[in-house]
Amino acid sequence: MPLSDSEIPRVFLHTGDGYIGVKPTIVSTVLGSCVAVSMFSNRTKQGAICHAFLPYRHEAKAENERSIQICRYVDTAIDHLLSSMLRLGVKKNELEVKLFGGATGLTTAQVRPPSALGIGNRNVKAALDCLAEKGLYPSRMDVGGNVGRKLLFATNSGDIWMKRLEKSMFQNTPVNQNARNK
Repeated sequence: MPLSDSEIPRVFLHTGDGYIGVKPTIVSTVLGSCVAVSMFSNRTKQGAICHAFLPYRHEAKAENERSIQICRYVDTAIDHLLSSMLRLGVKKNELEVKLFGGATGLTTAQVRPPSALGIGNRNVKAALDCLAEKGLYPSRMDVGGNVGRKLLFATNSGDIWMKRLEKSMFQNTPVNQNARNK
């Protein structure tokens, strides 16, 4: 018997986390310079998603040091998602991959403009490179730019709903601004 929308569990994906959906779940997350990579198998109706915020593990940690959050780094997150999906019986050639995030300029114009070497761009490049090394290519991507994104991912259908977040949501506004104007 299919679940109604109200019966499907919902999970919020924090920075550095991943989620492997063996049962129908709606996973939400909010991205700035971080990236989310999703993988979905239409045959098994299972999906996985990560919220990675640094490009490569070797840039931040010694190779023999274990990370508490495997999905902190784009490269290890993609490895983890792929190996998890393969353990669930999914074949690599049936994976539908999607990539989101990697914004470069969530600050106001008063701060220097974003660099081409910014973390958002580096996260996107790392994701594309890591996926290509595994013979995987995104069927859909929405990356870069200067606004954040809110995502909802349905693990049982692979559907992703995305909302672009307005710049004004990230601008610094003094908490007591209205109190001073009175």
